[in-house]
Amino acid sequence: MSKLCINLPPYSPDYSGCASALFELGGMIVLHDASGCTGNYLGYDEPRWMGSKSFVFCSGLRHMDAILGNDNLLIDRIVKAAESLKPKFIALLGSPVPMVIGADYEGIMHEVEERTGIPSFGFDTKGLAYYGKGISMAVISLIKKFCQKEAVPETERSGINLIGVTPLDFGNKGVEKDFIRLFENVGINVNNCSFSAGHSIEAIKKSVFSKLNLVVSQSGIEVAKIMEKKYGIPYITGTPVGDGGIILSKVKSFLEKGILEDEGGAEKSSSAAKKVLVAGDQIISRSICEEAERIHPGISFVSGTIFDFSEEESRAGDIFIRDETEFRKIVNSGEFAGIVADPLVEELLTESAKRGTKFFPLPNVAVSSKVCWKDTINILGKEMSSFLSKITV
Repeated sequence: MSKLCINLPPYSPDYSGCASALFELGGMIVLHDASGCTGNYLGYDEPRWMGSKSFVFCSGLRHMDAILGNDNLLIDRIVKAAESLKPKFIALLGSPVPMVIGADYEGIMHEVEERTGIPSFGFDTKGLAYYGKGISMAVISLIKKFCQKEAVPETERSGINLIGVTPLDFGNKGVEKDFIRLFENVGINVNNCSFSAGHSIEAIKKSVFSKLNLVVSQSGIEVAKIMEKKYGIPYITGTPVGDGGIILSKVKSFLEKGILEDEGGAEKSSSAAKKVLVAGDQIISRSICEEAERIHPGISFVSGTIFDFSEEESRAGDIFIRDETEFRKIVNSGEFAGIVADPLVEELLTESAKRGTKFFPLPNVAVSSKVCWKDTINILGKEMSSFLSKITV
């Protein structure tokens, strides 16, 4: 029962992350469900859906199809739609019901690819993991399918890739363009790929020609590890926040010196300092803390991860908030003088806690979805700098 959500909505699941990572690429995305999961993704997890031309379908799974495992009907429907739409690829995503009956997504899509000649993917998403898992699953499959097999010689590499750029973390206000502009203004080319917003299959193919991967959210960590192992491309983690100076300095240092800076977490200046909790994605929250402490050196900012958590990416003082019950205890503990989190998180505060804790709303699509996605703040630029400057406790 620890995963029971009482005040907060469930966080965006893996199938939403997987579909989001594929959304802009000109493929045909099919969610294998009765329509609930498809509606959840399009209506609540995908701010780009309205006015888009992406092909996203529901398989229309019914009781007897589930019980009898009628894969041929599903395959025929996918093939017929693909012959009409001629997508660049086809992807079948799972949901809780076909998980229970053990649907063989890869087997189904192998037959679809044989019949259509179109690159096809089967993703064993279950709706039980968070969106970052689905994003990672999709991007790794795209790299394996479309990129060359061997590593590129060092002399042929240039520029950087951005990994983990997604509307589920950053909203739909064009942050990928801001990230690219930040680096290109100082002569660093993002000339290969920005996974998973503002990219294309052609860009994915060029991604192996980069000198460095910059992982801007937790969903990009496993992708970067795969690319480091297979193509020898090193990576650093961090999100450009405010003026972007902190992460820009790290990227420049690597490209100029060819070495990665020590990213070990620094000790907080004082155990007695007033503390502010920044809750959200692991890498994004930590990066916000770094920028906020630069602006407010007298305040100790603590990163709280509410989605997937990587031990090797954790820094001194980071905390992992496993579920809503734990979240409620932490924000009402009296330990923090301020909370930076999605607006819906304020519902977890008791009346007594509200009197002693300041709340600073920072909308997160993966938490509050369409309730607040029009109010997302561009993490890079004056809007975020202004937001951080107003944090006083």
